[in-house]
Amino acid sequence: MMDHPVIVGTGLSSALGRALVERIAPAWQVVALGRTPLEGPGMTWLSMDFRDSPEVWKPAMTTWLEREKPRVAAFVHGAGLVYSDHTEATTADEWTSMLGVNLTSAFVLGKLLSPYFVEGARVVLVGSVDARYASSAGPAAGYGAAKAGLYGLVRHWAAEWGARSIRVNGVAPGALEEGSGPQSDSVRAALEPRIALRRMGRADEVASVVAFLLSDESSYMTGCWIPVDGGLNLTY
Repeated sequence: MMDHPVIVGTGLSSALGRALVERIAPAWQVVALGRTPLEGPGMTWLSMDFRDSPEVWKPAMTTWLEREKPRVAAFVHGAGLVYSDHTEATTADEWTSMLGVNLTSAFVLGKLLSPYFVEGARVVLVGSVDARYASSAGPAAGYGAAKAGLYGLVRHWAAEWGARSIRVNGVAPGALEEGSGPQSDSVRAALEPRIALRRMGRADEVASVVAFLLSDESSYMTGCWIPVDGGLNLTY
């Protein structure tokens, strides 16, 4: 049984996830969910692949929750998967995988974790500018649609769980130096002129905003989405 409050996170093996863990690990007991093993002080890793149907990975999560009965102080969903292609070329399996990793796993995990949230728990969902804007770097309708679903989750969960003082917010990263999409010279050349700050973002710059939303400094914020995109799409 876990006696201390924990933060449960997905996507923590990504550049953004690693940057976040570096910021919060000293103060939080971290439970990482995903395919890539994560080790370190105060770190617990549970192997699961969100590309699979929840029926595949949900039993392991349920078993762990029932055994450990954790006091969950925070949930960060950063898992992401993108197939950049035209709608006509996107396969049914790719569509299902993108929904599973980006959206379905967030909903199922939130539902599973809800009974274990302590009063005042914090939830942060990591979306994308692709949820609101089409990218000039390449079509990604499936990814954008999946990420857009997180916007709805943030607003509805904030309303549902507010009476328990649970805060639910989201961040929408723009083009990052290290991300799930292609970061080629041609992509950079297409994107940077559209970014107000004229450069790609860094994972630690997004992680700092997530850390802010997990802190008491954001104690009166819920149902909010914060773009962290350097001013991408301020102009057209």
